[in-house]
Amino acid sequence: MHTELMKASGNHLGSDLVAEHPGIGMYAETALHDELKRMYAANSPEARLEVRVEGRVVDVVLPDELVEVQTRSLGSIATKLVNLACVMPIRLVYPVRVRTIIKRLDGQGRQLSSRTSPKRGDFWSIFDELVHAPSIVAFPNLRMDAVLVEVEESRQKDPSWNRRGDKVVTRRLLRVLETRSLDCKAQWLALLPASLPTPFDAAALALALGIQAERARKILYTYRKAGLVLETEKAGRSKRYIIAPA
Repeated sequence: MHTELMKASGNHLGSDLVAEHPGIGMYAETALHDELKRMYAANSPEARLEVRVEGRVVDVVLPDELVEVQTRSLGSIATKLVNLACVMPIRLVYPVRVRTIIKRLDGQGRQLSSRTSPKRGDFWSIFDELVHAPSIVAFPNLRMDAVLVEVEESRQKDPSWNRRGDKVVTRRLLRVLETRSLDCKAQWLALLPASLPTPFDAAALALALGIQAERARKILYTYRKAGLVLETEKAGRSKRYIIAPA
């Protein structure tokens, strides 16, 4: 998927949809969350926003699945996702900020400067969060969309802000670069290169994927907790793994 969103607020995808339970958290959500939610809602004329399902409010309800957008901690909603997946299929939408344009504003909202953040995410960044929510990996009826995005982050001077730096006012979606969907156990396992030896360790995985060893350890921890790999005998102090039997 490669999507350029219309920037005029009146032309946002799904902008005519009204939330059924707007007091449950919509007022605190960022523009990024809202724009992604409405993008997925635009896929169906029957979409409903902020609907209570089994006692929990879900971002988007489609005829054949639920959609939950999460821009922050996955660990905080893991139980909600697993419980809802027992009711009907649910899609977790998790944006990864590949590029962030930071706009600094003064106290009246006037722009002072604009720059590109040196922090850049990639697809493998999802495991920085999944390590805190391994139960959702390859769980039946639960699929994940890792949405690689460019965003604009507005920061404003605020004397009352009790942390260092400016306060983040909002994050706005500029562009969707790519969406990678993980729908089942086979697709999660397909992320592991076929060239890995048996057994393998974090160093071998990091080399095969071209990522840092710390990130590879997070992947293997997540996969072990999810039951996708098994820990086998160590080689010295190095943990080694094999693919779990079907």
